[in-house]
Amino acid sequence: MILSGIYDQTVELKITNYQFPENLDGDWDGNWLNIYLKVDSKIGKWQTVDPSLTTCEMQEIIDWLDKLSRNNEPEYRLMSFTEPNLTFELLNNPTDKEKLIRLKFDLESRPKSATDDKEYYVDILADDEGLKEIIKGLQNELEKYPERKPTA
Repeated sequence: MILSGIYDQTVELKITNYQFPENLDGDWDGNWLNIYLKVDSKIGKWQTVDPSLTTCEMQEIIDWLDKLSRNNEPEYRLMSFTEPNLTFELLNNPTDKEKLIRLKFDLESRPKSATDDKEYYVDILADDEGLKEIIKGLQNELEKYPERKPTA
């Protein structure tokens, strides 16, 4: 799915596979997802693939965006995860007509030429319908790689 940022920036985000596709036990390791990113930003252009989110964390992003699409205050304005490669941050009021969300890239999700003195991010401005489209795209990605639960 492609997220459209301000100033014609884009982020393509898709799940390419589980990190350990052979691990069907439903444990923590079996639920890591390889996240492909293709970023075209004012800071630069790059692509990465890294196991930076779990199935549960991807669902948390969807739920967080759903709250915003209904103009509700999320529990956290900054969504961070086990691996600190990606963060989602609400930069304005959740009741504003358009939500300003910063998608920040760190560690393995930055370009190979990244330096620690620079922030790498894309700001996304979306109204409620735009958020629902993002949610739908993320749900479609996650449906292909559902949470693996322990077997009895």
